[in-house]
Amino acid sequence: MKRRSGLDIKKKILQSLKENKELSLGKIERKTNANNLTILNHIKELEFLGIVEIIKHKKNKLTGRPYTSVKLTEYGKKLI
Repeated sequence: MKRRSGLDIKKKILQSLKENKELSLGKIERKTNANNLTILNHIKELEFLGIVEIIKHKKNKLTGRPYTSVKLTEYGKKLI
């Protein structure tokens, strides 16, 4: 299996966020077919650049567990 570049993974993350208003890290993992740590590192880099915003929720409505979601910032929406 060919290894994907970081740029390919970032493109897939941004495309998924463009299609959906806000996604949890788990959903981004499934859509990009990459592991949690890889996704988190790329998300943190995109946050540093001001393209995405990381939101920490205290409770999921279904499970009651805390989770993290990501959405595009206004700057990110203009770039894509």
